[in-house]
Amino acid sequence: MKLVSIIWIVFISLFLSIGCSEVNDNIVPPPTIGVHPEGFGDASSPNFHKFVFRENDWSFNLRECQQCHAADYKGGTTGQSCLGCHTEPAGPEACNTCHGDFANPEHIAPPVDLEDNSEVSARGVGAHFTHVYDTTSVSVNYGCFECHKKETVGNDLFVHEHIAPPPAKMEFGEFAHPDSLDVTPEFNSDLTCTNTYCHGAFKFGDIQGNSYNPLWNSTTGKEGACGTCHGEIDAEGNLVTPRPTGHSGTWTIEQCTFCHSTVVDAEGNIIDKLKHINKQADF
Repeated sequence: MKLVSIIWIVFISLFLSIGCSEVNDNIVPPPTIGVHPEGFGDASSPNFHKFVFRENDWSFNLRECQQCHAADYKGGTTGQSCLGCHTEPAGPEACNTCHGDFANPEHIAPPVDLEDNSEVSARGVGAHFTHVYDTTSVSVNYGCFECHKKETVGNDLFVHEHIAPPPAKMEFGEFAHPDSLDVTPEFNSDLTCTNTYCHGAFKFGDIQGNSYNPLWNSTTGKEGACGTCHGEIDAEGNLVTPRPTGHSGTWTIEQCTFCHSTVVDAEGNIIDKLKHINKQADF
């Protein structure tokens, strides 16, 4: 019994001495550890993440962001959600995060480009808008991968070469490749396209297109004018005749409807965009 009493006395003494020790209320908290510079999330700061990525030639991977902010970008271990600004369903992975209109998810192609250019004369802007959104007077609109290389691992555009230093990789799709000519479409150092079906590299029997070389960043608005792909235009860009090389007769644009009535009307307007610039001769 004496041994037990001694043990209890020692235990109570230790408990009281620990419980009544002086409380230290001036403990220095551990330093806050961050991986981003100050202002990384502030659009008015020179350290805003867009500017930091651009200064580093866009050498980043969104998978690295997910390591801290979670796969859904809702905050993860940081508690800082990316979705307050990146409000589209894809979050930061939305196409208009980097190019196009950040406020409009339907507008994913320049303008604006990665350098914030909106002028057609800028290489990153050029004829993007015309090709993707405004060809409807003569043809269907074209998708990104008719001209750009599609680099994917599974369905992931962010783990291979999609996010890379500009300029964007060019690789023409099947539509631009002429079926009737043994030539290869190219985008040249002078920013012109050559040997593309969609700009007149075609042949139907004796009838042949002009294989026109449009300038990508032309500001004239006439690179896709009638007479460039087939027919003839004068020095000022005015239509002389739409009649392709090898085509019989001396037809005017108002007379095209005599044979191509499902494609064009009596005023020379395209009435079925699915039947114009479609690799077929429609009547």
